[in-house]
Amino acid sequence: MIGILSKRILRLFACLFCLFLWAVSGSLADQSFTPPRIKVAEGFEVRLAASPPIVGYPMMACLDDRGRLYVAESDGRNLTTRLAIERELPRFVRRLVDLDGDGVFDKSTIFADQMTMPEGGLWHNGALYIISAPYLWRLEDVDDDGVADKREKILGSMEFDGRANQHGPYLGPNGRLYFSGGHFGYNLVGADGTRSGYSRAAGVFSCWPDGSDVRVEGQGGVNPVDIVFTPNGDMLSTCAIFDSFGGKRHDALIHWMWGGLTQRVYGSPLLPETGFRLPAVSRWGQVAPAGLMRYRGQSFGEAYRDTLFACQFNSHKVVHVRLEPRDGSFVTVENDFLSSASVGFHPADILEDADGSLLLLDTGGWLSWGCPFSKNAKPEIKGAIYRIQRKGSPVQKDPRGLALDWDSLEPEELVHLLRDSRQAVRDRAMETLIERGEVVLDEIASAISSSAETAFRKRCLWLLSRLGSKRGLEVLQEALLDPDPGIRQVAARSLGRLKDMSAVEPLTLLLDDPSPFVQAAAATAIGQLGDKAAVPSLFHNLDSSDPLQTHHAFVYALIEIGDPVGVVSYLSDDTHPYRQRVALRILAALGSNLDVGRVVPLLRSSDSNIRQEARRVISGRKELKNEILQVFRELVVEHEALAGNEQLIEEIVMAYAQDEGFQAILLEILASEKVKPEVQGQVLAALGFLD
Repeated sequence: MIGILSKRILRLFACLFCLFLWAVSGSLADQSFTPPRIKVAEGFEVRLAASPPIVGYPMMACLDDRGRLYVAESDGRNLTTRLAIERELPRFVRRLVDLDGDGVFDKSTIFADQMTMPEGGLWHNGALYIISAPYLWRLEDVDDDGVADKREKILGSMEFDGRANQHGPYLGPNGRLYFSGGHFGYNLVGADGTRSGYSRAAGVFSCWPDGSDVRVEGQGGVNPVDIVFTPNGDMLSTCAIFDSFGGKRHDALIHWMWGGLTQRVYGSPLLPETGFRLPAVSRWGQVAPAGLMRYRGQSFGEAYRDTLFACQFNSHKVVHVRLEPRDGSFVTVENDFLSSASVGFHPADILEDADGSLLLLDTGGWLSWGCPFSKNAKPEIKGAIYRIQRKGSPVQKDPRGLALDWDSLEPEELVHLLRDSRQAVRDRAMETLIERGEVVLDEIASAISSSAETAFRKRCLWLLSRLGSKRGLEVLQEALLDPDPGIRQVAARSLGRLKDMSAVEPLTLLLDDPSPFVQAAAATAIGQLGDKAAVPSLFHNLDSSDPLQTHHAFVYALIEIGDPVGVVSYLSDDTHPYRQRVALRILAALGSNLDVGRVVPLLRSSDSNIRQEARRVISGRKELKNEILQVFRELVVEHEALAGNEQLIEEIVMAYAQDEGFQAILLEILASEKVKPEVQGQVLAALGFLD
């Protein structure tokens, strides 16, 4: 008996010893992680929110409505083919929980394992939406044990090879899901059968949360990453490799327009060319921009409200970006907000917690594939998650409104919560009102008419945009007459997306609005509605002195309406050369039976822009090869050959590079002393873009 007890005691001690070793090893693992030195802006402080072993190589993350963090994480390896990734399914999504509310995450579960390349994350309607190529997924934890039980493919598909090139989704203020990427190829098919078409031109895309109504929002760059929206609905994103003009790579912050193409598109775009390419809002060097967020909280102070924070992977820092409206787009004022001299510190994502603090993901040193600045992988340098707070900021009570009895709140109380200083409470009030449906419409309409608070009224309009009822459309139309341009902009954006055909006439009245943002929003909405009756109003409000974004919106609207008969009369109106040029562009984009006899005389127009546009149009017509090659010969020997003709030269070279006759012309041009070296360089650069 004593022997048996002794054995039991020995086993007990052995178990206790194993538990002790496990606890010690965990403690040692925690202690073995040494965070890098981090410099942050004056008045702020940084502390660890999660570190190894609770997290390893975090890439992107999002929070749910209870404050739990979902982290898309790498396994620390660089697999370089789709075959290898699909064979091993090495990556995963981790869920982190802060059990005691001290701002440090204590508990970790693997929410979804065996994934290809999870990049992004959005908690919406009780589930995690995430891109993991080749699909956009909806992951749901039915029994709330920290592990997803249901995996639903929302849409696909996207090609991939191990480099980060698909990101999202992100919730737009209109309730749509937005995502980005695509340079390796995509052919998106929605749940309702809508299709994007195949392309390798990267861009930003959208669909409804059920995967229906797939749309290509804009295209350009090689790797658009995180997407944010201003309170008025303007969409911006970071982008790795915006262009490579001058032989140097430039990354950027982009202000996207509906149907817009950026200054350099790598691949054949699905969107038509309006003739007005979107420039960068901020054109950086090779910084590898990643995470991007708009600050909505209180604790950083009013000066930070609605400003942006952008992660720059290569330069090991986070940049604070203030947007200043200018000519229908933005310029920026930028300052370094956080940085580290450690070569293993790589900011990959940044997001706002409910209390107004920021969570910054450092992915560590594992990445080498596709990153010229990180040629040598350093998986021994693990990442971490940091919390950034303003020093001395008061602790916010119940930042998520978890103490509220949401089910018992009346519509009036829910609408009032849209004014709450806590952004997470505002967001939950918005979603709860949407769940209630049309019964809340009268309360919302009353709140809009009785309030002078612009930010609150915009939230109410976005709510109506998502509800989409007849009463809501009436209120949105009334808002087109509001004295605040931001209100008019939100209303116009909403009416176009909601296909309210009765809004065409009031929208045309905004085409000469004092605000270029409102002009562009109105034109975009009219194009989405597609009413041919609006063609004269669009043409008559065209002005060559308008900002580029306004030009694009008007021309794209005319292309979307698709009325060649209504457009052709403007082609012969030589009293308005700008309208001629636009008409020519639209007719070419529509693929109509454009009368070449109408175009050839325009090659000799006194207006250089008309001549350039006519050359561009005929350059795309294979049946006019001889005429086009003659135009090319004339073009390259002009005194100012590159003055606005770079794109035309590139288009002709890429279109005819395989033609033997054209190849002979190229050899002649490259050897000719009559052709300037910079023109010869442009020709060679265009050849270099071919696969």
